[in-house]
Amino acid sequence: MNGPGYHVSTAALDGAPAFDHWHGQVQAHVTPIDIRVPDRTTFRGELRQQHIGDVQFSVINATSQEGVHDASGRHGASPRFDLVYMRSGGITLRQNGREATLGAGEALLFSHLDNFSFVTSAFSEAYLVALPSAWVERWLADPYACTIRPLVGSSPWGAAVDGLLHSVAHAVEEGRPLPAHLIADQLGGCLALMCDGMAGEETTHRRRLMHQIRRTLTSGFADPALTPAAIAAEHGISVRYLHSLFAATGTSVGRELRTIRLGRVRAMLEDMACRSLTVSEIAYACGFNDPGYLARCFAQEYGRSPTSFRKG
Repeated sequence: MNGPGYHVSTAALDGAPAFDHWHGQVQAHVTPIDIRVPDRTTFRGELRQQHIGDVQFSVINATSQEGVHDASGRHGASPRFDLVYMRSGGITLRQNGREATLGAGEALLFSHLDNFSFVTSAFSEAYLVALPSAWVERWLADPYACTIRPLVGSSPWGAAVDGLLHSVAHAVEEGRPLPAHLIADQLGGCLALMCDGMAGEETTHRRRLMHQIRRTLTSGFADPALTPAAIAAEHGISVRYLHSLFAATGTSVGRELRTIRLGRVRAMLEDMACRSLTVSEIAYACGFNDPGYLARCFAQEYGRSPTSFRKG
């Protein structure tokens, strides 16, 4: 069965303390997130939450909020995905270079291990379902293929999901017990049906994004500050997602950048116009801060030191 419920409301509080109380409770019971509101003195919010088997179901009613989640310092956090469904009002959510706006009756999935931000309408009612990654992966072969994509409204299975979420929400609001594993299994099945066919769209998105990232590598390789963090920031994605993109192709962003730099070093060593440059100067010109590190990488790649290679 489901675990004990939790309820918090700002109804009994006035002014800025109401928002401060809300912010603290959301961070403690929903997610560590920085929330800002247009007016702290008029903010109103209510949260009801219930654990249902492996998932956590929250009903959130609140006036306008802006939230930013920074996942960089949460290395010990339990991996999870969140499903947000709008009962009324709207939300715009951004993650990994994507943006989606939802209205009433629409839902989307997003990763809790990556940075994200959101803005809600003047007043909104939403369901937020926290789903452990291991649980999601039992139902979805590639969960990232479904992230930041409106699900319910565009899916022929939307009515089933809509009905299921409303029924669970009413039970949570009324404090009624639920058959936890049955509910969780129904939700997983609905997710799988809604996300069916999205893998091809995700492949196209990743291919386009990888092309843009590789252009960044080839144009900016000479900058020693071109780190994974800098690359991810330029393309509006998390470092974790950047690494996953390259891992899916059997390589890494560091290895690919190093290969580009080594190729340029080799070209300069062969170029008669660069004969006046020392190996150290070539190293710095190609983004290597340490000529000794260049020498080791070059020998590993080409079987000879840069100096020996230049001599022919």
